[in-house]
Amino acid sequence: MPISTPKHLPPPSSLPLSKTYPVRLPNINVNKLERILHGTIHQNLENGKLPLERSNKMWAIWEKDDHGSPCRKYLVRFSKDLPQVQLMSFPCSGNSWTRYLLEASTGIFTGSIFNKKHIYKTGMLGELAKPDDGRTLVQKTHGRFFKSTTLATVPAVLLIRNPAKAFISLFKLSTTSSQVTQISYQLFNTSKFHQLVPEYLKKWEMVAMDSLLEKNAPVHLVYYERLNEDPISTLRGILAFLGVPEDERRLNCTRTHLKGPYKREGNREFNPFTTEEQLLMTQAVKRVNQTVQLLGYQPLPHYSIIT
Repeated sequence: MPISTPKHLPPPSSLPLSKTYPVRLPNINVNKLERILHGTIHQNLENGKLPLERSNKMWAIWEKDDHGSPCRKYLVRFSKDLPQVQLMSFPCSGNSWTRYLLEASTGIFTGSIFNKKHIYKTGMLGELAKPDDGRTLVQKTHGRFFKSTTLATVPAVLLIRNPAKAFISLFKLSTTSSQVTQISYQLFNTSKFHQLVPEYLKKWEMVAMDSLLEKNAPVHLVYYERLNEDPISTLRGILAFLGVPEDERRLNCTRTHLKGPYKREGNREFNPFTTEEQLLMTQAVKRVNQTVQLLGYQPLPHYSIIT
């Protein structure tokens, strides 16, 4: 797969790599890795657009709009001959929402390794497609700790979210099996939740580190908080990385239909974590933050609760 690399990259940090990863690593050429990670993806376009599969399978993503809406006409369809690109994240870090935004803005289905039928039934038909069949733009995965793999030679969009917020959302998901249902906040005061926090934290850190240090392919880093603050600008960055031309009319419709079916309503600010848990999260965030800057990426956002 052709990969292009920018001529000018930010200078790597002087932080020693050995202090940013909790396991022993072989020698790594940081400058070489940085150049690989900051590459982009080449797409084989047809008339300036991604090619479309000849199929009747499609999703009228905004069909519930009023009949006079200019967005009502837009469809999401399968493409063909696309390079495989992982959409990598710890669970509950905005992966499904990002998939919706990408489908809305490009008109191309995204995929997943999880094959969840309830996702398919919402209209995201790429959920049941094979991740490597070239028909979907990106494919959802949660890394090697979640019955999947990093795939070292496959490019990735890496989503990172405040671990405290991700852990709260994941506990809600595991309790309700729903991405939108709330639970009693008293459940966060139980031993069940606090026993899960160290496990969650290990996986949160390793998903990020695996993607950054074990990839031999480009990785585009997206911070959930910035996606939430400025979805369209962040989407433009993802599309540029993926080599997908922007469609301003679709982006305008996406701007007026940001929510999608996968954002939980009614969240409130609260802190269920012990002092020790907050300290452990702070240390993990610092390690990841050192590593992303070492590799030429922007630093992590300020995370409330833990920093």
